[in-house]
Amino acid sequence: MSNYLVYLGRTGAGFISAIVLAFVGDLTGRVINLVLGYPWSLEFHVALHMVCIGLGAGTGAYLAWVSLRWNRYTSAGVLACVCAISIIGVYVALEYGPGVDPTYWWSRFALDSTVHLSAAAHGTVLATLIGLGQQWFYLKRDQSRRTRTDMTTLAAAPTDRE
Repeated sequence: MSNYLVYLGRTGAGFISAIVLAFVGDLTGRVINLVLGYPWSLEFHVALHMVCIGLGAGTGAYLAWVSLRWNRYTSAGVLACVCAISIIGVYVALEYGPGVDPTYWWSRFALDSTVHLSAAAHGTVLATLIGLGQQWFYLKRDQSRRTRTDMTTLAAAPTDRE
């Protein structure tokens, strides 16, 4: 029962950190665009802004399910997958979200907040599935090993050299 609470807590923490880092990614994307000075087309700068949101949300979702058992390549691959799904979530929200009310005074510069929620939700779902799969894999692997004797008896056993 307590393992399920831990998994639920990790999922909730991942979603909350994904939302927070999605907003940090939003600010980062805006600052990068302002620093660059918009030298390229508007579509490029919108895409840069959306990718920053997705990278922030993916990183936040991944942080709740970080595993110290993985090597750096597996961890980087999982992080890349979660960030890619979060970026896809950003574009899903841009396409199917309600958008910003056009009568809003600053609607030209506003961004619909469902973009952040969609990126966080997509990334959290994938990170949770990968994390639960990893937990299940290690649990089954540890249960499948046969143990012949206790580790303490091995340490206390006399050796042939004595």
